[in-house]
Amino acid sequence: MKPHEETEWRCRKCGALLGIRRAGRVHVKHKRAQFVVRGHVMAVCPRCAELNETDSAPPPPAEQPWPAA
Repeated sequence: MKPHEETEWRCRKCGALLGIRRAGRVHVKHKRAQFVVRGHVMAVCPRCAELNETDSAPPPPAEQPWPAA
């Protein structure tokens, strides 16, 4: 993830927007409350009540198999 890149954190069940990953943190807003979190984050979706988890750090790049020579 580039320094100014943002990615959405969405509910895995219904797709509701839960937060935004930005600059090594997760920004979560619910009604008038706003939270900026670093580390492991858990949230219950306000739409469908599914428990969701994410980390503020970008996931490590997927290991790519080397092409056959």
